[in-house]
Amino acid sequence: MNILCIVAHPDDTEILCAGTLIRYIQAGHAVTIAIFTDGSMGDAVIEPAVLKNIRAKEARAAADLIGANLVWGDVIDEHVFPDAAQRIKMIDILRKADPDIIFTHSPNDYHPDHRYVSQLVFDAYFQKGLPHIPNQQMPACRFGKARVYYMDNLGGIGFSPAEYVDISDVFELKKQMLACHKSQFEAMKDLADTNLFDMIEVQARFRGMAAGCRYAEAFTRLDAFQRGLTSRILP
Repeated sequence: MNILCIVAHPDDTEILCAGTLIRYIQAGHAVTIAIFTDGSMGDAVIEPAVLKNIRAKEARAAADLIGANLVWGDVIDEHVFPDAAQRIKMIDILRKADPDIIFTHSPNDYHPDHRYVSQLVFDAYFQKGLPHIPNQQMPACRFGKARVYYMDNLGGIGFSPAEYVDISDVFELKKQMLACHKSQFEAMKDLADTNLFDMIEVQARFRGMAAGCRYAEAFTRLDAFQRGLTSRILP
């Protein structure tokens, strides 16, 4: 299968979905990590033009660590909007990945970039398979019944999981992926008084407690027309 994780920022994947992606790769599936923005606004000191390049390299290193494909959307960080231009970009990202499964942000997550990426995925879903959408760079992919899963919210706030993935055996590799995003550890400490390793440890342990394992990632499935609702497909 083709697995796509489409997120707003570099490191969103590692925080919320990396363990599940690792399990898919270990099972022989193809994984694409698509990052919609350039991450350029995520530091109070480093200039955006410099930070953009740093974060692109960090994202590449994290994807390479597990053998995932990387797609770089290059929208300016903090400037995601569900408008026509960005829908065109999202359609092309979906077409490039031709996914059987799509992971993305929950519609009620705390950050507007997260929420609007989620909205753009929803809006572009059918159009990825329609060959006559104007101004697209990529040819239409399969129209198929790709499953869409929403990732946990940061801190689990306002999120009621419907399905869990046991990531106990791959949690250390998830941490290694997150460690590739070196620029964010100091920035998150300064801006939000947050230690990223502590954050993923607490959340994965809490979700694991509910799921009956050591560490877990939590998801809800988008139940909508022609989204493939007849079977569980998570690892």
